[in-house]
Amino acid sequence: MKSVSEAYKASMKRPLRNASHVRIEFGNVDTTAPSDGSWGSNGAASWSEFDTLDYTFDYSSSAAYATLELNRWIGDGSQDLAPSSGYSKQGYCSSMVSGEDGAFSTVPLLTRPFNLEHTFPGVTLTFDSRCGEWPRAITVKFYKDGSLVDTQVVTGIDKLTVEVPTNALVVDKVSVSFDEMLPYRRARLEQVLYGVKMMFTDTDLISVQQKHDVDPLSRRLPKETFSFTIHDYELRYDPDNPRGIYAYIDVRSPVTIQHGYEMDDGTIEWLKEDHYVLNGKPKAKNYQATFTGTGMIGSLSQTYYKGTFGNKSFYDMAEDVLLDAGLTLTEQGTNPWEIDTALKSMYCSNPLPIDTHMNCLQLIAHACRCRLFTDDDNIIHIRPFGVSVVGIYSGDWEDNGEEPYSEWASVNKDTQLGDTYATLELNRWLGDGSQDLAPVNNFTRQGYVSSLVGGSDGSFATTPLVSRKFDVPHDLPIVRIRFDTRCGEWPRSIRVRYYKSGSVVLTKDVTGISSQEISIQTDVTDCDTFDIQFLEMIPYRRPRIERVSYRETDFLLDFTTIKEKSQQTTKTDELREIDVSLYRHTPDSQATKLFEGSITETNFHVELRQPATDIAVSVSGGTLVSYTAYAQAVDMILSSGTKTVTITGIKQTETEDVAAYQVNQNGELDKERNQLISNEEMRLALANHFIAYLGFRSTYDAEYRGNPELEVGDLIQTQTNYTSEMDALILVDELTYKGTLSGKLKVKGIL
Repeated sequence: MKSVSEAYKASMKRPLRNASHVRIEFGNVDTTAPSDGSWGSNGAASWSEFDTLDYTFDYSSSAAYATLELNRWIGDGSQDLAPSSGYSKQGYCSSMVSGEDGAFSTVPLLTRPFNLEHTFPGVTLTFDSRCGEWPRAITVKFYKDGSLVDTQVVTGIDKLTVEVPTNALVVDKVSVSFDEMLPYRRARLEQVLYGVKMMFTDTDLISVQQKHDVDPLSRRLPKETFSFTIHDYELRYDPDNPRGIYAYIDVRSPVTIQHGYEMDDGTIEWLKEDHYVLNGKPKAKNYQATFTGTGMIGSLSQTYYKGTFGNKSFYDMAEDVLLDAGLTLTEQGTNPWEIDTALKSMYCSNPLPIDTHMNCLQLIAHACRCRLFTDDDNIIHIRPFGVSVVGIYSGDWEDNGEEPYSEWASVNKDTQLGDTYATLELNRWLGDGSQDLAPVNNFTRQGYVSSLVGGSDGSFATTPLVSRKFDVPHDLPIVRIRFDTRCGEWPRSIRVRYYKSGSVVLTKDVTGISSQEISIQTDVTDCDTFDIQFLEMIPYRRPRIERVSYRETDFLLDFTTIKEKSQQTTKTDELREIDVSLYRHTPDSQATKLFEGSITETNFHVELRQPATDIAVSVSGGTLVSYTAYAQAVDMILSSGTKTVTITGIKQTETEDVAAYQVNQNGELDKERNQLISNEEMRLALANHFIAYLGFRSTYDAEYRGNPELEVGDLIQTQTNYTSEMDALILVDELTYKGTLSGKLKVKGIL
């Protein structure tokens, strides 16, 4: 769920909305260049460094160093003295200082040679953001095979960031010289982007469509796609235009889509951006250009063949696949994925099959009971999915004392509680016949009732404490607590603490409580435990909790936002049985020939028809320099010339063992097949997980007014013909912009 203001939420609920806006930032950027080669200079200050130039870095987190340049030693505390060592990140700063006219006796020069050839339409340079200064003139040169192929001189610079285009199609070196600065100044550079970025706004855009479809069980790959169409009167994106920029647009070029909403005061509240990558060149027709793209997972279409036998964690397997995919680093210079650490304790002895990187990730996520998806930053996630059959997150409640008739089961459900028991608390033993004495056993549902009683001032000698530990971490932006509705009572104040990996990440005190149900809102993410302390009650009272519910938003998909007659309900058959296969490999009794052929290549890759172990390679008529064997493939480096390669090994025959788990007497049969399930522990866990989720049988499709605040995986509330508010998990989210917003949702009812 994207974070928005309360004013945004209120305005979006109105019958007549304000205007919606979209802006798209498209980058003709070579994302592989930052990790290829390194920067050098003809002189840099001692605190200068180059490792932040290629990635987005927030220089405002540290002060600029005071120097003896003109007006660069400011006595207001905003600048630090440069230490003898341990410098903060400063970007490039030359050792040369300009003269009175801003010119240099030795011109500061930055040089970036690449190991590979690169194609980009220019470079984007960001200078000194902290002091808001830039050079007066620079020269950027582009080289290929040692020859200068293009020179761009930029003068009259009047802004912090400058785009320098180039006519060179292919380059392997770039240099930047600072020809003129302000008087008595060092040259400074904070970031280099290998390409240029363009912004499309409402006036450029004809239509925008985003669709996210993520299966919580990862039985299939997520579908995370987008498309947008712009006016292209200048034919810049027409492949036949020799002066266009079609040739520079590459697959995996980054695209950012941001939605905005016009507030009552005329300002626009912009939501967090959604990041994608292009999956092809734009299509040009009738002075329009249409771009299409995908989330990062959808771009991983190359082949992975490096699966191996032997016990290894699913975490290591997923990381191997992602590293092999050759993904470029994020703008912050980090890997674009997050694998949950729970996969470090799950193991597999079978090899991954030869398949696309994305399909291999889907198999891993499915076996580990995880969701596979990319977030709005285009970071790939493999995260456990933990919504339970009672409509909230799975986990256990604990407390530091409760009455015999107290029980937690009803707190997890929206249970209608009956009469309350009479107790010796103040005014809790009524003589009107409305209360029963607590029996010895066979109690009615009471929710949680503490054994601790407050004193005359409502405080406690021992503070009542309840805690909830989840099976998997969750975002908890909204926690709703219902206290005692039967007697209409509530605590005066409570304290809620949120934990992650055993540490408190947020403490929130709620005082002056004036109702029997409250909502607590935070920005806590990946919380694995939270607890509630009852700080003060009315005198001589036990704390009581009737209901705790957790939602990732207070969004209600009701009939005021659903298009009339568009809601469609589908209910699957009851689950009768689930069959889960376990896969083992049986070796042949002896090694046999797996491959033999005449080879002329020096770098040779072969894929075997059947998995094998104890693989050996022999070469006649040449030399085997080195080789790496996997379960079903071999990579070799050989001498030149024609030679015969022979590969031997022990074939491994895959066997399938099916276990049936009976759920009901009637209904459908579900079959789960995944060759990475290699032990009984993983099989049983997968069966129980699927049985729990498949107990949610109802899904709801609806067209609605559209809201970019929503994301797949959010737990919202929806209205149906028979329920005013039902917890629902978003499975499919489709958003369309054509001057106004509209959307489609598919949600799973969580009852």
